[in-house]
Amino acid sequence: MKNYYSKFFNLEINPFGETPDPDFYYASAQHNRAIRDLDGALRQGKGFSLLTGEVGTGKTLLARMVLGLHAPIANTALILFPKFNELELLQAICEEFEIPAPPESHPTAKAYVDHLNRFLLSSLDAGRPSVLVIDEAQALNREALETIRLLTNLETKTRKLLQIILVGQPELNEILDRPDLRQLKQRIGTHASLSGLDRSETDRYIKSRIEQVVKGNFIKFDPASVRAIHELSAGVPRRINQICERILAFAEVSRARLVDASTVREALGIKPKSIFSIFQRGSA
Repeated sequence: MKNYYSKFFNLEINPFGETPDPDFYYASAQHNRAIRDLDGALRQGKGFSLLTGEVGTGKTLLARMVLGLHAPIANTALILFPKFNELELLQAICEEFEIPAPPESHPTAKAYVDHLNRFLLSSLDAGRPSVLVIDEAQALNREALETIRLLTNLETKTRKLLQIILVGQPELNEILDRPDLRQLKQRIGTHASLSGLDRSETDRYIKSRIEQVVKGNFIKFDPASVRAIHELSAGVPRRINQICERILAFAEVSRARLVDASTVREALGIKPKSIFSIFQRGSA
């Protein structure tokens, strides 16, 4: 017997869950461009790249997909919560690459760097480069960012030993603009960025999420509802998911298969006059 997320809509799983699942990747032009740019930077051996975007625009999913492209041919590591000092950051990097700790009883930062350098050289000699992604990089402190700059110095005569992608919110740009970090910023070879989807992309995004989990016209969002969702979410995928999840729950209880502007309003508990203009615009 199947376990349904929603029997009414014939959904076995939630089409608007927040987990960064590659199966739900929506191939917008900007997301495809970011993947192409970052993938190209790695294949060209560039040492340092940047991916920025507002909260919920899909940065983590995109970073995982880029790592997935290179996992068959490279050592890959992903750090998600980088609130570390210098030593903790180096320890985390080694752990993610599954490098045993240095033999010293109390290894220093230099011991970790030397240990990491030997691993990277050995891997590159074997034809396997190494890629490190640090997510939520806006949380890195000055000490950790300086450590990253030093790691970009690890190289042979012809290429970098470690390719690093920093992923973060827009304030990461402001952090890297600080005069004391200019040397790090100068090393950025590729900078990809993500923003909210436009209205037509929001419409396609909603449809694509539903089509991933159900075949058949069990639920439809009319143009007015899509306009409202786009306005309320600013086209940010995570916000779209949160809004649509609440709409589905409301629509199932009310046994409604067509989502219109009033469904959105009632599902979210919005007073009609508070966003009157959203629901009264033309159908374009």
